[in-house]
Amino acid sequence: MSNKYYHIAIALGGVCQSAMLVPQLANSGQCSTALYDTSLKSIFNTAPNSTADVFDGAENIKIGLQFLTQLFSNNQPEKVEIMRYVFGSLGVTHKLIKNNDALGKISHRLDRIQSLYTDINAQTFENHRDELSYSLAGIYSDIISPLTTKIKVTGKIEYLQNTLVQAKVRSALFGSVRAATLWYQVGGSRMQFLFSRKSIINAANEILQQINHD
Repeated sequence: MSNKYYHIAIALGGVCQSAMLVPQLANSGQCSTALYDTSLKSIFNTAPNSTADVFDGAENIKIGLQFLTQLFSNNQPEKVEIMRYVFGSLGVTHKLIKNNDALGKISHRLDRIQSLYTDINAQTFENHRDELSYSLAGIYSDIISPLTTKIKVTGKIEYLQNTLVQAKVRSALFGSVRAATLWYQVGGSRMQFLFSRKSIINAANEILQQINHD
């Protein structure tokens, strides 16, 4: 698949999957480790060979693609909440990609984090997930969040007041912004939510079929 909606669907699947982590964390203090690691790894993958390579393969955003195919089908409360984080991420990214100073600062901070490790890999996340979460959350809070109206996160107070949960929520939002950046880079626009829904959903379904076939 090489049409533009393939790339748009991949990127939006990544946005959705990271956004899905936010209510999980805010309401339970926990989330899927595999999905969380995929989100965080994508932040460091700044020179991918392809759209899917940002996530080490489309199969790693299968959950996000599944959500994307159902995004406009109904208005369940939990879906509406995730959509709020999706559109919040797209909004802040729209500001970010026009701000070269902010982009430069993010790149510099990511380079500093990477310099602390030989390689950002599965073992790094297994042993240093919390430290990486705090570091990435710091970038989000210092550079990304101030660019526009803050994305309001709702959940249970006992988790929202936990500093590690706060860091993971901000890191998940950072992952969503990373995928949203990719979305803009491959030709995504907010008008597509009005006029190209069918094309995006069809592309996502084709990708899911290929994942399941493989």
